[in-house]
Amino acid sequence: MSWMDGIPLWDHHCHALIDPSLAGDMELFAYALTEAPRSYPLKDIQQTVTYWQALSIAAQELGTRCDAKEIEMSLRQTDFGSYSRSLFHKAGYERLLIDTGFTPQGGWPLSELESVLAIPIMKILRLETTAQELLYQFADVRDWILAVKDRVKHARSQGYVGMKSIIAYRSGLEVYPVHSEDAQAAFAEMKKQGQTRLTDPRLLNYLLWELAPVFIEEALPLQFHTGLGDPDTNLYKGNPLLLRDFLETFIPQGLQVTLLHTYPYHREAGFLASVYPNVYFDVSLALPLAASGAKRIVAEALELAPATRVLFASDSHTRPESFYLSATLWKQGLEAYCDRITQDHHILPEVAERWMNLIAWENCRRVYQL
Repeated sequence: MSWMDGIPLWDHHCHALIDPSLAGDMELFAYALTEAPRSYPLKDIQQTVTYWQALSIAAQELGTRCDAKEIEMSLRQTDFGSYSRSLFHKAGYERLLIDTGFTPQGGWPLSELESVLAIPIMKILRLETTAQELLYQFADVRDWILAVKDRVKHARSQGYVGMKSIIAYRSGLEVYPVHSEDAQAAFAEMKKQGQTRLTDPRLLNYLLWELAPVFIEEALPLQFHTGLGDPDTNLYKGNPLLLRDFLETFIPQGLQVTLLHTYPYHREAGFLASVYPNVYFDVSLALPLAASGAKRIVAEALELAPATRVLFASDSHTRPESFYLSATLWKQGLEAYCDRITQDHHILPEVAERWMNLIAWENCRRVYQL
């Protein structure tokens, strides 16, 4: 039985595609399928399951052999918009929530991308990036916080449906309250040194703790980067279990939190979602980067978590093949999971089908009030 037939996908966390002028750049194609920097050897990326499966997707769509040079030639002669739209629709995408804090090289403007793909696009606002833009407009940290709060209060009117924090990248997920005096000292030090990137743990934690009540007031779900990512992240500090104090403070007040990526902490994320109200998670990025483990990862993510707490996301960017591959792996993982639970755990088929709809799109619609 094909459980996912006809079920749409609402991707609650992803990024934009490249401009069509870069469609035939096969080096960019490869680096879009890894978190490694450009200093990492291209020849090694080309020896991964993810790379070859993405090549196969392109070859099948273009009608060529699974050969990088042939694919490159064909891409340079193909309408990249039509090619991308075809892959997105074949994969079942019906809505995209795009994090505007990262735009790939030569990124496609979202208004144009929405028209080209014929898929509705909503935006996610990145907290730390927004706060950085306002740093040098104020001398007092409290005035700065008030300005950030004002920006967040107007987020929905500007088309944003959620917030994202990358504090995991910068100081780790053990989020704690900071006194305004300590935050002011950090604020003054940062400006004295001429820093423009918000990295001081005192300011990062002060910002997040102060803004959480505004997210609740504005009914904006808060996404946290967790788990794997670029090499500048400290994976040890990206364990979502470190968020316990923050969750126990703000979840009872009504904050909704979505834990992004989570791998290799997807089991820990599943635990959090199974014991705290309003905690959700996904296994984006691992699907497609851990392609050969997709069925296992999906099954492990669902060991503890209710189907009401898992969302589909790809975290894909740059290339449409990555989006297609993420969706394919996710569907394969969910279908294998449904086969097992209906055969081994006496779950009724209609119940399993209901769970598939929840995970694929209904949870996203509910959490982000779409």
